Amino acid sequence: MSKSIEKLEAIKLRKLGKSIKWIANELRVSQGSVSLWCRDIKLTKLQIEQLEKQGRDPLYGRRLQYALEQQKLRTEKTEKLLDEGVKEVGELSRRELLLVGTALYWAEGYKKDSQVGLGSSDPAMMKLYVRWLKVCFGYKLDDLSFRVTFNIDHKYREEDIINFWAKQFDITPDRFQKPFYQRVKWKKLYDNPGEYFGVLRIRVRRSSDLLRKIKGLIKGLADSG
Repeated sequence: MSKSIEKLEAIKLRKLGKSIKWIANELRVSQGSVSLWCRDIKLTKLQIEQLEKQGRDPLYGRRLQYALEQQKLRTEKTEKLLDEGVKEVGELSRRELLLVGTALYWAEGYKKDSQVGLGSSDPAMMKLYVRWLKVCFGYKLDDLSFRVTFNIDHKYREEDIINFWAKQFDITPDRFQKPFYQRVKWKKLYDNPGEYFGVLRIRVRRSSDLLRKIKGLIKGLADSG
C-alpha cells in the first residue's frame, strides 16, 4: 500500500473515531505517521469519550484476539471430548443394544397403548430404536408403521417433512400414514423454520406381546440396581 493510500485510509479511520494506535496497527505504519496525517481531524465529543474509555480498559485491543483464542480452545476441547465419547462407546453387542434400547423405551416409549411405539424429533434416536427392534426382536421395516406429527403452520411443507423422514429409513413416502397436525399456534418464531421436521412416531404392528416383554425388560432394569 502506497503512502498516499495509507494516509487516505488513516484519515478515513480517524474520522470514524479510531485511535492513533489502532490505525497504526491496522495499516502497519508508525504511530508518528498516523498522528501527522490526522492532526487536523477534530473528533466529536462522543468519539473522544469512547477513546478515553478504551484507554482505561487494560484489555482494549486484545479482547478480540483473546476471544478468538478462547473459542479455538473450546472448539478443540469439544471435539476431543466428542471423539473420546465415540471411542468409549465403540461397537455395541446385542446385549448392550438390548439394554440401551430398553432404557430408551423406558424413557420415551408408549407404555399405555396396545402397540409398541416411540416418537421423537431426533433422527438418530429413531434409527437406534429401529435398530433395536430389528436386532433384538427380529422385526423388519415392513412390520412398522410411520406417522409424522407437526404444527399446522407447517402444512405447506408436508411433502418436504415426510420426504425428510422417509430418507432417514430409505423408504418411500407412501409408507407414511396421514400426518397428525398440531393446531396450537406457536407464540415463538424460529429463525430457521425450514429445519423443523416435526415428530416421527413409529409403531410396531401386532405387538401386544412384545410390549409385555418390554415392560418385563424395564422392570428388570429397575430391579437390577
